[in-house]
Amino acid sequence: MGFARARAGVLLALAGIAVSACGDAAAHEVRVEAAPISTSSTTTTPTRVATTAATTIPAAPRWPLTGADAPSSRDLAHPAVVVKIDNYADARPQIGLNQADVVYEMRVEGISRFAAVFHSTAATPVGPVRSARTSDPSLLGGLRTPLLAWSGGNPTVRDVLRRAGGIGVLVDMGHDARPSLYWRDTARRAPHNLYTDTQALLDAAPPLMGAPLPVFSVRGDGDAPSTAGVPAAGAWVSFSKPGVPSAEYVWDAARRVWRRFQIDALHGLADSAHLDANGVQVAPTNLVVLEVPYRASAADARSPEAVTLGTGRATVLVDGRSITGTWTRNALGEPWELLDEAEKPISLAPGRTWVALVAAGDFGLLDATRASALLATRP
Repeated sequence: MGFARARAGVLLALAGIAVSACGDAAAHEVRVEAAPISTSSTTTTPTRVATTAATTIPAAPRWPLTGADAPSSRDLAHPAVVVKIDNYADARPQIGLNQADVVYEMRVEGISRFAAVFHSTAATPVGPVRSARTSDPSLLGGLRTPLLAWSGGNPTVRDVLRRAGGIGVLVDMGHDARPSLYWRDTARRAPHNLYTDTQALLDAAPPLMGAPLPVFSVRGDGDAPSTAGVPAAGAWVSFSKPGVPSAEYVWDAARRVWRRFQIDALHGLADSAHLDANGVQVAPTNLVVLEVPYRASAADARSPEAVTLGTGRATVLVDGRSITGTWTRNALGEPWELLDEAEKPISLAPGRTWVALVAAGDFGLLDATRASALLATRP
């Protein structure tokens, strides 16, 4: 089945999965076909025109997920790699978070988990790798058949991913499917010690797979920073107890990034700066907070499933400002449409983006005092 046909029917198919995760489904071959390049030419006699032709400079290719300039169009021609990364206290420091173009953070059982999306930059290694969830196919459907790296899941989760792979939503590159691409670091405690390599995953991918589609609107490099919304010192998001911050972000005007801080069982305020394994603080260019419904997963009633189709409240933190509005996404193959309160499109700054999928009320802005206290603890 070609990719376009698979995408057209994927919403109905996945709806069936949610209703009856253990029912039968027809298996479909996943085939992503590249359009042929025409090399034929016709010789004609040119007509001499007594004018000076204008020179058109082609636009530079841009990475679809960050909006930054790419070296060439040829560099874009590979699929996105999505890695499910642990965010338990024992999993820190993670490896590869600062190389991801987009990171989705979503609620699991009492904590959060990351779906890190790589395209413009590889991560060697990356992890710790943890389990997939029934939220994943719908969430990742807009990336045009990404490779999904994961490890662990109950039979219903495995069945959901198998069906999603069968209709072209993703390619299963999990530990069970490709065990040779994963290894454990014996210096760390299981299960927070499983790693993979995004380049190795790409090398093992099916042939003729193209680049992901953009998931957000990103302004051009030469466009002025946003002046919409209101100035913001920072923001907090919650994924555990309602209204209790799980992570906080503070605007760094010098670097034009949002520095991430996370207090947990092993990291108090003094060392709350969220560092990767290289000692670099997580600091995305954009923070997109999307309020989404969570429902009980068909795989396990204790496991929350994020509903990422529909519409809801959105807050975009970009250029040191907070812009409130709405998000809309009506089908798996669509990007996130972000509109401000005047129903004008919200564009992100070129760069890396973190997306927090929170329940209603689990987000707020930081006051200047709290933001300053956090910045004072930075490494």
